[in-house]
Amino acid sequence: MQRWCLNVIRHNSARVWQTALLLMALLAAGYGSAQPSGLFNSSRPAFLDVDEAFQYYTSLDSADGISIHWTVAPDYYLYRDKFSFSLVADDGETRELTAAMPPGDQHHDEFFGDVEVYYHGLTSALTLPADARGSDLRLQIRYQGCAAAGLCYPPQTRLVEITP
Repeated sequence: MQRWCLNVIRHNSARVWQTALLLMALLAAGYGSAQPSGLFNSSRPAFLDVDEAFQYYTSLDSADGISIHWTVAPDYYLYRDKFSFSLVADDGETRELTAAMPPGDQHHDEFFGDVEVYYHGLTSALTLPADARGSDLRLQIRYQGCAAAGLCYPPQTRLVEITP
């Protein structure tokens, strides 16, 4: 009888270890990634970093014109009314610039109501004031966007150095 009990204990002990190792492997797979996924969090969507969702580059088109070319990731959008562009002086003072923006798409947003948004991409065109032409510039870009799956990013501010 003792021998039978000892075998049962050995058999169960091996199963306990196998089960524990399997659970540890599953937990490591579920918690080892930056975005929740796997066995326990499969219903949560994975969101892009803001700089991946909304990419841009600038171009100095002429002595008085700068363009900002935006690429918006699929299932993400930028708010038209959240854009602002400013020149930043060496002393930190800012001067607002007016941007020529293309028309956007109408969208009902859970955060801001009925708004105009940009999917896929757009180009923002800026005209430089006469006294800023031909010199090094610091352009401050402000924008905000969301993921269609329900994440709204906080307003973003970027500073871009532009050399003619």
